[in-house]
Amino acid sequence: SSTKVSPFITGFYPVYIFDVDLRSFIKYNNYEGFRFGIGGVTNDRLFESVKIGGYYAKSVKDDATKYSMGGSVRLNKETSTWFNFYYTKDIREIGAYDYLTDARVYSVFEPRRLNITQFYLYRQWSGSIQHQFSSKVLSELNFISSKVQQIEDYSYVLDNGETISDYEITEATFAIRISPRTDFLTLDDGWIEYFDGLPKISAQVTQGIRGLWGGDFSYTKFALKFDYYIKRKDLSSTNIMLEGQLALGDVPLTHLFHAYPNAPTKDEILQRFSIAGRRSFETMYFGEFFSSRLTTLQVKHSLRRFYFSEKFKPELVFITRHAIGDMTNIERHQGIPFNTLEQVYSETGLELNRILFGFGLSFAYRYGYYHLPDFEDNISFKFTFYLKL
Repeated sequence: SSTKVSPFITGFYPVYIFDVDLRSFIKYNNYEGFRFGIGGVTNDRLFESVKIGGYYAKSVKDDATKYSMGGSVRLNKETSTWFNFYYTKDIREIGAYDYLTDARVYSVFEPRRLNITQFYLYRQWSGSIQHQFSSKVLSELNFISSKVQQIEDYSYVLDNGETISDYEITEATFAIRISPRTDFLTLDDGWIEYFDGLPKISAQVTQGIRGLWGGDFSYTKFALKFDYYIKRKDLSSTNIMLEGQLALGDVPLTHLFHAYPNAPTKDEILQRFSIAGRRSFETMYFGEFFSSRLTTLQVKHSLRRFYFSEKFKPELVFITRHAIGDMTNIERHQGIPFNTLEQVYSETGLELNRILFGFGLSFAYRYGYYHLPDFEDNISFKFTFYLKL
């Protein structure tokens, strides 16, 4: 049996034979407005080596139903090898890129979702095998067949000059995550890292397959991420994250990359007052840049927390972020205007966290090549939220 851990860490709350997904109850974004749902997965009380799971959600603004259903079968207990099979109908952010192996290491919540403006609809079958080579090496092999329907006015120009806006994607992805000096609290349905030493390395390769199960595109995508966390005896810490992504071949914008922008596209600083993300560019506007090649560097340096009283221990964090990239075959993307990142994008700022009830303030400034003519358009002022566990 696994360690008892707060549901706020795992995101799941056990109710008899179900582990209810706390993250599925209520969500909000610009396109769906409020989204109400229920989701979860069966636990050991029903079957030890089989899980049945999914979610159902109804969103208000687009008046649509989203759902996912499927299950998992454990093939090997020692290596924590699972086979998963799911069908999902939902929306996804254009240009969002996820590492398969990151989904199994929990993070509380990603605030930038609130501000996202550009989505597409998809219906997808996915089958995957998750395998743990050791407690320090997680891997996943995933096959998907997905039907994409545009919400935005977007179309892609094919080799023969034909333009398509709704298309099918067939892809295979292999992901591996190496955490050389990480100790894990192991739970039944995932891992939580609680000590870091050497960098965590995530690598992923995706192959789009034209002609298989109706796939319209042939491409290869590579991604590599180094996440290095240095903790010092004086209780200060530095987190350095370096990430590179590369796409070769015919890739529609929906499946390319952005640098995790998090500035709402509004004029005034206070209209853009929202919640700062964990790894996002706070001064970069949603939909402003897309890339087929992208490198980002983020450095966060946290000072030892100030001690005023047991209840009031704020933390000052200095942050600098940089991105560079480019876009091949830019003329193939029709309908969505965007810029590219051939020069270095830079922003620097600070966060004063945990001022009151986990809330704090974030401030960032955009400078260098992509500095905007109107001074205040370069400034991001937001609040931060770190749940105290």
